[in-house]
Amino acid sequence: MKIDLEPIIEAAKTANPQMPDDYRDEGTGLLFCGKCHTPKEKNVKLYGDERIVPVMCRCASEKYEAEEAARREAERQRRIERRRENCFGYGSRKASFTFDTDDGGDPQTMKLAKGYVERFEDFKARGKGLLFLGGTGTGKTFAACCIANALLDKGYSVRVATFAEIAAKLQGNWDKEEVYKELARYDLLVLDDLGAERQTSFMDEIIFTAIDTRSAAKRPMIVTSNLDGTTFINGGELAKNRVFSRLYEMCVPVTVNGRDRRRERMMAETAADMAMLLNAGGN
Repeated sequence: MKIDLEPIIEAAKTANPQMPDDYRDEGTGLLFCGKCHTPKEKNVKLYGDERIVPVMCRCASEKYEAEEAARREAERQRRIERRRENCFGYGSRKASFTFDTDDGGDPQTMKLAKGYVERFEDFKARGKGLLFLGGTGTGKTFAACCIANALLDKGYSVRVATFAEIAAKLQGNWDKEEVYKELARYDLLVLDDLGAERQTSFMDEIIFTAIDTRSAAKRPMIVTSNLDGTTFINGGELAKNRVFSRLYEMCVPVTVNGRDRRRERMMAETAADMAMLLNAGGN
């Protein structure tokens, strides 16, 4: 079956039209680009007949490739932003926690966090994550979210959640197994603030199942907690012992000793608010 090539040839001419400074080569009679001096036409044999068909000159080809690269990059950025919103939730302040916004208060933890991003493929293959331990406001969540954002930028899928959020999703979903399966699909799962949730047998089971599901799938996770290392080692209740034991199998424990940035920020904001109140009305 002979294909009618005329519409294709006309479309190619429209996409790469003849410009005022283009010219015909004296030897071949083919059209050349007046800018890059490469052919805009070539002789080809189609169904036994020789035809002159349009082709992209070098500068048109380079422009097309640049536009395609820009389009692909824009789509990649849109995909990353969709993943970022899914990771943190709409409007979450945690989405702004990046290595670029680090205040330099805990260089050791940040160096370790950057190292984890750099060697993530190795840790991912082993299903190995991090366990950030330390006091309130020391930067555990910040470090974990810096890692999450850096990996999102690299194209990985990441989810940041608390156990309270997981419990709420389970209570509103009849297919509880699917909730846990979803948590296992991400390249990295960040479970923030272990120990802050309500202490109930129901919550203990959620914590263990979420962690055990990741372990079974050999997927890494990062867990942050205000509990100290001694509590994790000694454990206590049976339910907590099996959680802590599993975490030590899956994660590298890291003690975060940064200053209490949250308290510093609250004190600074309080001082600013007091000054505003005292200066109100000019009295």
